[in-house]
Amino acid sequence: MQPLSDCNLEKQEILDIKDIIRNKKLIVHFQPVVSVSRKMVSGLEGLIRGINTATNQIISPITLFEVAHKEGLTLELDRVCRDKVIEAFSYIYHQNNDKLLFLNLDASILDRVEGSNYLTNQVKTYNINPRNIVIEINETKVHNNAALKRFTDTYRKCGFMVALDDVGTGFSNMDRILLVKPNIIKIDISLVRNIENDYYKQGVFKSLVNLSNKIGALIIAEGVETEEEAIQILRLGGHMIQGYFFSKPQEIYNESDLFINNKIEKLSKSFNQYMNKQIRKEREKNKQLNLMVNNLIKELVKVSHQEFDNKLMEIIWANKIIECAYVLDEYGVQLSNTIRFYDKNEVKENLIFYSARIGTDHSMEKYYYPLIGANLNKYITEPYISLATGNLCITVSKIFTNIDNKKYILCVDFNTSDNIYAFELMKNITTPDLTLNINGKSVTEINQIINKMNKEIITDSLTNAYNKRYIGERLLIDIFNAANQNQPISVIMVDLDHFKKVNDTYGHMAGDHVLKEFVKIAKYNIRRNTDWIARYGGEEFLIVLLNADERVANKVAEEIRKAIEKAKIIYHEVPISITASFGTYTLGSGKMTYEQLIDHADKNLYIAKTNGRNKTISL
Repeated sequence: MQPLSDCNLEKQEILDIKDIIRNKKLIVHFQPVVSVSRKMVSGLEGLIRGINTATNQIISPITLFEVAHKEGLTLELDRVCRDKVIEAFSYIYHQNNDKLLFLNLDASILDRVEGSNYLTNQVKTYNINPRNIVIEINETKVHNNAALKRFTDTYRKCGFMVALDDVGTGFSNMDRILLVKPNIIKIDISLVRNIENDYYKQGVFKSLVNLSNKIGALIIAEGVETEEEAIQILRLGGHMIQGYFFSKPQEIYNESDLFINNKIEKLSKSFNQYMNKQIRKEREKNKQLNLMVNNLIKELVKVSHQEFDNKLMEIIWANKIIECAYVLDEYGVQLSNTIRFYDKNEVKENLIFYSARIGTDHSMEKYYYPLIGANLNKYITEPYISLATGNLCITVSKIFTNIDNKKYILCVDFNTSDNIYAFELMKNITTPDLTLNINGKSVTEINQIINKMNKEIITDSLTNAYNKRYIGERLLIDIFNAANQNQPISVIMVDLDHFKKVNDTYGHMAGDHVLKEFVKIAKYNIRRNTDWIARYGGEEFLIVLLNADERVANKVAEEIRKAIEKAKIIYHEVPISITASFGTYTLGSGKMTYEQLIDHADKNLYIAKTNGRNKTISL
């Protein structure tokens, strides 16, 4: 976004950097930062250009700061630049105080300014609320992490927001995100350019979005120049967009100059049309894949497992997007050979990418344990790199029973190189007959529809805790991760005592209210982003504590038990008192299925119930 000019020529023409600083011979340009979902300009990034004292020609900020650095005047130039930007922003701020100013700070001088309060005083001078200021820190220039942390902590306490700039470049350090805990993460142009054609860029961008969502930060994509780039940014979850697609940097002194709603509306409509088209295309693709898998199974059910190889070979030869196919037994052990065709897809033959053989254990693969753990009939993975071919694929796994009345799992890998987004949609839209009407809906509404679909699959509709399906899918993974990280995992089985009396005395609506209140109390006493609670059935609940030993499990169970006992649950002005019984169990090491882990806790719960209830048993 810098003016095109010869830097060496500029340097020769700067006769007096001190004069530029002293007389503030600088021009302020602003570039809008746009929230498409809110259909508004959320903020402005302030950008500085210098004026040559001899020729009145524009000087790029890169040249200005290079010359100032040589003269030992970086701090002085940084301060006068900020002052000019804040002054220019004040005209807009006092017309509309809901806009943000993204203010660049030269990170190389952090250790010299962290305790000066100079920036705070600059903002106060123009009567601007610090909450409207986002301090942008370019982490490629940070030399002192301790000073960076002190600086950001200090200014955040004063009300300023903090953004990490140019995340995703070669010098970007992910540990800075953990250190600074930014309010905003700005993704560098290098990740944005032509992102619609680069699956790996999309993967990195999506990972940064997921990270930002977990830590409560917003994502801004910088350098967006085309509608195609903007659509992909929105699809991948980017929150705001900045770049020439909306506006180049320019002088702005009135709020009316920010009105670019026509472009926002146009992008919103284009995104809706794009999503609608992709979903329709995906439905057709989903039908085709289901037909292929079902045709395979129709043939496999007719034969014994010794004939699986021949049947697979007969059917999949004509289906060009199939990478390979193979059959597992119900325990995840491969029974057939991996059937694939070397003349159809490029195969990376080496020590990493090769076909799995008969007897290979697939029980920890992403296409096996969610299928079995969640008691599903069919499962579709997210796109991943096939270890059989080295190509990008998805796996559709489906259970069937053959003529020997034995249960098997057919796994079919489909090549996704030609249409990666279609397969991502398939993962999100798991109900074949689900109808989505997204015509005329905003970007936010479309995202809400998809998120609602995903949430409803694993959530108990009454209590808003997770459901039994989630237990089977999640707990299996948690046990594996705990063993892999050599950490304990604890589960707590809970049963509300004499709950039938609540329903009989106060009515089932009152009983439903009690269940909801119990979940609220339980959630309050466990770690929000680490532990989880699910409704096991009726008035029974399962609580899972990660990296928690027996002592912690017993303590948490007792805290919840006491809180339930003391709770004043009011339904229609009628107080209802309840108690609960708890059984805990901790898996410290070794292997165990999730059913076995739950069974141990359930046995302890039974002891608690048969010994007077309203107590915790941990054996």
